[in-house]
Amino acid sequence: MMGAQPISSFDDGSTEALVASNIYEDIVQSALCKHRWNFATTQKQLSLLSDVPAGKYDYAYQIPTDPEALQIISISVNDSIIPYDRYKNYIYVDAYGSGNSLIMDYIYRVEEAYFPPYFRTALEYELASIFSGSVARDASMINQFNALAERQYLRAKHIDSSEATNKKLEVKRFVNVRQNTRFES
Repeated sequence: MMGAQPISSFDDGSTEALVASNIYEDIVQSALCKHRWNFATTQKQLSLLSDVPAGKYDYAYQIPTDPEALQIISISVNDSIIPYDRYKNYIYVDAYGSGNSLIMDYIYRVEEAYFPPYFRTALEYELASIFSGSVARDASMINQFNALAERQYLRAKHIDSSEATNKKLEVKRFVNVRQNTRFES
């Protein structure tokens, strides 16, 4: 995209390969955390730890390592989202001990083979922007690829968000309030 020499691997000895090996994984992980990508979202049941937190929480759970969590979306018990705090590689909660199954929804580092085309294109533009600064040292190319990446991420977010069933708005409580409200003249 930017006119640099192609690389055969991240360790082929070229300047381009050196730049790629230094930044690629960080940029991919950052891109995966830009949105709740459906293709990079999973859930796992958390494991309760026997050690009790020293401070204000009652229970500690281990954050999954396979696949590793890049960004936590939610923690739930019986499909109800619960409050939590993250400390290092642990989830701390109150009142949800051994009698509960905590489920964590999170973004993980999905293999490149599963990157959909809309995401892959945005990532390529972002990488081209960074390579333009590191290899070509061309400010106009940096700006051009950065703008293309941002536009493509917006398109990608729209496409990815439409790949799920629409959530139904529960209106029962609004109907009940309206029916129980009396207007006086």
